[in-house]
Amino acid sequence: MSAQTNDELNSVPGWARFLGKQGYRSFISLVETYFASRQIAVAIDREEGLVKPGQGVFPHSSTFGLQNIAQICRQSDRDEWRDLISAHFNSIFNVKDEDNAFRVRMDDFSKLRKQLRSRLYPVDIVNHASEIIQRSGPEGTLEVLALDLPTTVRTVSQSEAGIWGLDTDELFKIGRRNLLATGLLSGSVVQLERGTTITVYRGEPFYAASHALIIDEYIPGGSRHGALVGVPKRDILILHRIQNVGAMEAAGAMLQVIVGMYKDGPGSISPNLYWYHNGEFTVLPYELEGDSLQFLPADEFVELIDELGEVASYS
Repeated sequence: MSAQTNDELNSVPGWARFLGKQGYRSFISLVETYFASRQIAVAIDREEGLVKPGQGVFPHSSTFGLQNIAQICRQSDRDEWRDLISAHFNSIFNVKDEDNAFRVRMDDFSKLRKQLRSRLYPVDIVNHASEIIQRSGPEGTLEVLALDLPTTVRTVSQSEAGIWGLDTDELFKIGRRNLLATGLLSGSVVQLERGTTITVYRGEPFYAASHALIIDEYIPGGSRHGALVGVPKRDILILHRIQNVGAMEAAGAMLQVIVGMYKDGPGSISPNLYWYHNGEFTVLPYELEGDSLQFLPADEFVELIDELGEVASYS
């Protein structure tokens, strides 16, 4: 890559680097044109990739990220971008008041209770909505209380939930129960060498990855050695139940998929590979240099693989 190309890319903020300089300019221009044509007052933070509606647009402060729609545009022809951007923001700004996620009445908890869901977000969601109800998820993620409505999904603010008289733990219990009540995801088994498999789960476009919050439901009877888990983007959950040394091969295959899906999106959540064991998620680190990926598992995981290898050698 030439020095000039490097300079050009450095002029594009990190969240949009995949668009390139010309693509980024076109994308931002189309976003600005959309709001100007709709006469909706917003401020666009180009550096952070955020759209901030002006006072009075919604009953409470709201901020919307641009990265997801930018990832969608990247996967489409340039002449489709205008329509994609319009459809994306129309789903937020062009909905009747009775169906609009940001104008829905929040004072009647009995009507909202069944619509609450626990949902995984990347940690930078707090840059978009600082007063969301959230707690730590697997490293690099947050479990957030969301309201699932007919036309969209939105987060719930602390001030909105304050009138319900329930503490955060109870709200998340409701959110997880409602997530489970939608049913488990359908999985596609991917066969690797030596009988090793990984399972890719897809389903609800906004909640598939969030099923990591109820991962025990996907491991019938539990697992002595745990499982490998990936949540690269919101509509994907990747799982390998650890039973033998094939876990190392599964880890390598999962990392390749996770890194690619997280980069491409849309709805990127986490580039991490997790080892779920004893009820906890542990990050299994790796290094990525260009197209070269080096797996650097924690000592405890290496010891497990060694132990499984010794068992196999005597079986």
